[in-house]
Amino acid sequence: MLKKYPIALYVTWSVALILFPMPLILLLNTSMAHSAIDQLILIDAGIVAYSWWLFEVYLSTRSLWLDRLIGLPALYFVHSTLGLGALLVGFIHWYYLVSMGQLIVLTGRTAWFMVLGIALYSVLFMSGWLVDRFKIAAQLKNTLQHFFKHQLSLWIHRLNLVAIFLIWIHVHIIGRVNIYPLFMFTFDTYSFVIFGLYLWQKLVENKHVTVGEVIDIHSISPTVVQLNIQLERSKTNFQAGNFFFLSFKNVKGLSVEAHPFSISNAPIDQHTAIFTIRQLGDFTKKLDLVNKGDKVFLEGPFGRFASIIEASSSDSPLILIGMGTDIASLLSIAQKYHHSHTIKVIWTTKNESERYYHQDFEALVTGNFDYVVQNHRLNRAQVKEMLTVEELQTGQFFIVGPAFGVIGLKKMLSAAGVNKNNLIDERLTM
Repeated sequence: MLKKYPIALYVTWSVALILFPMPLILLLNTSMAHSAIDQLILIDAGIVAYSWWLFEVYLSTRSLWLDRLIGLPALYFVHSTLGLGALLVGFIHWYYLVSMGQLIVLTGRTAWFMVLGIALYSVLFMSGWLVDRFKIAAQLKNTLQHFFKHQLSLWIHRLNLVAIFLIWIHVHIIGRVNIYPLFMFTFDTYSFVIFGLYLWQKLVENKHVTVGEVIDIHSISPTVVQLNIQLERSKTNFQAGNFFFLSFKNVKGLSVEAHPFSISNAPIDQHTAIFTIRQLGDFTKKLDLVNKGDKVFLEGPFGRFASIIEASSSDSPLILIGMGTDIASLLSIAQKYHHSHTIKVIWTTKNESERYYHQDFEALVTGNFDYVVQNHRLNRAQVKEMLTVEELQTGQFFIVGPAFGVIGLKKMLSAAGVNKNNLIDERLTM
């Protein structure tokens, strides 16, 4: 990830880790240099932890400009890593710094243990660090999700805001800190601005949300539905391979939380968006409740597949590998670039009944467009059979599918000689 977007990611990390907390550190250190010189490092640890948690809140707003720079997967990675880093630095501050005020200790300790509990929960239910790499963790999550559904997980994760508020109170009741007005003004400005941006984006208005209307929804296989949406705003400007976060706020019985789905159609008509959705989770299984004419809210578009292709040489072949329903995003890329690039599409499906885009891909087959479809995932022998030496060495590989499968396939391709920088995916589970 760092190798693909070095400048943008390094700048993001620098701002988050150093530049963002630095004004608070300098202001407080200057003020307390004579009264608490022996404890400044431990006090600074608390400032750093709080600053990182605030920055984490801002990242959760999914700013489109950051997606354009580093991509949403990288943004999520920074978000989660900052949270865990703040937990560790916050522990150093809490454990080693002595305080005599009972309320000060209570607010700080309560906040830290809240964040610890949320982090442990999120590692299993909100990220892919475990479930994408260990089958036993994935099985445990699938079993527990009958009780801890996605919407509940989101609300548990949002308890981080309560913990941050407790830390804000914690700082305000520390007598040797709240006597410095310039520091407190800056501290409150940081807090109010970040929380204001978060609440404005979540509750009031999001200029990146487009309102659409369902013009058709129907099954295209026993487990997959196709959702056609008429967009009310013509300036969406989505690109091939992009994805939106969809929410249905007016459909009774369906969660109002937004979920990510990829565009299936090429961006020829910016007024229509087509989504191919597998009915697997607690949200998608209820899409049968959606009817023609229902309003749908689309946040985005997100994704960097098209911008990466546009920035690369047209001489590099595009190798598009899709597993199951996730092939939808690659269909839009194939339709967009089959005239300008050499493309090979490899689609692995569960069985023949799931090949709903087979004819669409076959219609694109020409001298510079190759298409292969098969049941079940690729193995090492098939990778060497299906891909030429030139494709392995110079091709750009765009891989979509379940996170566990994507990680395994990337390892397989890397072992076959593909440069890791040419292995591109947009997993949101890290």
